[in-house]
Amino acid sequence: MAQGPAFTVVNAASYGGAIAPDGLATIFGSGLSQATASATLDPNGNLPTVLASVSVEINGVLAPLFYVAPGQINLVVPGGLADGTATVVIRSTVSPGSPKSGTALLRAAAPGVFTSDASGGGAGAILNAVTYQPAPFVVQTAPTTADPRTRLAVYGTGLRHADAVTALAQVPAGNRYPLTVEYAGAAPGFFGLDQVNLLLPPDLDGAGTVSLSLVADSNAANVVTFQMNLLAVSALRMATLTLSPTFVNAGDSATLTVGLNGVARAGGFVLGLSSDNGAARVDPQITIPEGKASGQTTVATSAVNATQAVTITAQAGAAAQTASLEIDPASTVQLAGLSVSLGSILGGKNLTGTVTLTGNAPSGNVNILLASDNNKVSPPAVVTVPFNQSSANFTIATLAVTSAQSATLTATLSHTTLSATLNLLPPLQLALGASAVQGGNPVSGTVTLGDPAPATGAIVALRSSDPAVLASQVTIPAGQNSQTFTLTTSAVTAARTVSISAAYAGLTQTVSLTVNPPAAATLSSLTISPDHVTGGTNTQGTVTLTAPAGMGGVRVDFQSTRVLTASVSPNFLFIPQGQTSAVFTITTSRFTGVVTITATAGGVSKTASLTVQ
Repeated sequence: MAQGPAFTVVNAASYGGAIAPDGLATIFGSGLSQATASATLDPNGNLPTVLASVSVEINGVLAPLFYVAPGQINLVVPGGLADGTATVVIRSTVSPGSPKSGTALLRAAAPGVFTSDASGGGAGAILNAVTYQPAPFVVQTAPTTADPRTRLAVYGTGLRHADAVTALAQVPAGNRYPLTVEYAGAAPGFFGLDQVNLLLPPDLDGAGTVSLSLVADSNAANVVTFQMNLLAVSALRMATLTLSPTFVNAGDSATLTVGLNGVARAGGFVLGLSSDNGAARVDPQITIPEGKASGQTTVATSAVNATQAVTITAQAGAAAQTASLEIDPASTVQLAGLSVSLGSILGGKNLTGTVTLTGNAPSGNVNILLASDNNKVSPPAVVTVPFNQSSANFTIATLAVTSAQSATLTATLSHTTLSATLNLLPPLQLALGASAVQGGNPVSGTVTLGDPAPATGAIVALRSSDPAVLASQVTIPAGQNSQTFTLTTSAVTAARTVSISAAYAGLTQTVSLTVNPPAAATLSSLTISPDHVTGGTNTQGTVTLTAPAGMGGVRVDFQSTRVLTASVSPNFLFIPQGQTSAVFTITTSRFTGVVTITATAGGVSKTASLTVQ
């Protein structure tokens, strides 16, 4: 009757408490198996689900196994499992009567990074993604290639299903640098192993011990480190030259940024600067400070009568980089706004759009290009703002739609593009507040018209395909576009999919609603009161369910870790139908000690401790 030893399920890389589908997990405990074995692949190249007579189920699905030992099991979490608390069961064909049960936290993304010493901390399992050599790294790997910047391959698990993976590097001085993630997903050829490829910025040149933080869908991985060495002095060079913005009105300025492929050494890195047009002035020299990978200066501009093209050149020894700047006359008007008269409109109707300039159009008018990303919305290709006017209206034609759609309109003038969003509505829409409901509970819904209801109101007929859901007509008041309603549902013994339809003016919209039976009651808690007793004195325990017991009641089984000290007899009880809890008696003896009582029902176990003095 003794309960088997407890076990813990953790991320195999970080040893954190969350695991992910198709990721690697480790179970730690005692008495997990009677032998030690490592897996070999079957003829189809698959891992076994039974190893050393042991299998592991997660939410009822067998997990592929790597390694089994009395104190540890390494496995691949089955794919397709839902987020939440999962039930983990370890079974043995050698002792089939005593499976061990526990839980694990499942997340779609539960990132962990492997470490060199398998401790979950310190130096990460990281290689140069080009040479596959370990740390220390430098920021430039192959100077003969078009892009010699170093990429790192970081190996972990639990992140292949993440929608977004970000990376941040922190140097000993405390400065942080976001890293470009070029790939995040499964590592080819390995079960459960994931890989993140990162691009190293020149700021990490010679940084020493760098801390790496990965985040997958807001879930942080364990922080690991890697070592960065200095580039050879002979390899240090100018790498980039950029201007922001790349066009200005005369009299405005732009920021020029010069970047190196590493950090400047003692005395700084000196570069020469020049402009090929007197309308743009730049200092003849810039010094990137020691320890920095980039430096900035300002490009000032003066008045021009016509648009001017400027080339700024940076020179460092024989190496040169150029950047282009456009200077427009100060009087040049720019696009200031794009708007539509309505944010939403019934498809098939027209509406008005407006473009606005920063000033009045000069002679010759101003032509602005228009476009739409939805073929149901058609603005003219060009709208003209007449001379001495600062805005112009245009007509937007739309087509009828059967479901709500959105369109993004864009207006472009010279270097500027602005956008506005328009929603196209069908004549009738039907939406429910939930797609599934437990029978007996209400569901809210909304009917929406593309046009306001007439003076007499709009009567929308609601129908249900199943008597388990009752629906009636809805009246949308005059001048209004929508009205909410409530559907009444009945209790069901099995899940049903019900079609709910709304009809108005010859139009019909239909949605589906799933009506579910009551959720099966599972064990919620186990309490013992009092939990400190004198040997030979009885005490009481209480088991509670998550919901009232269904037909036939719920059986709860009890186990004690020290049956000679305290036990439940009989070792089970039934919580009657309709009840949520039951009380049972625990008998103690003259033997003292701490006893763990375990209650199990419906695959869920709860424990409580009792001290016998």
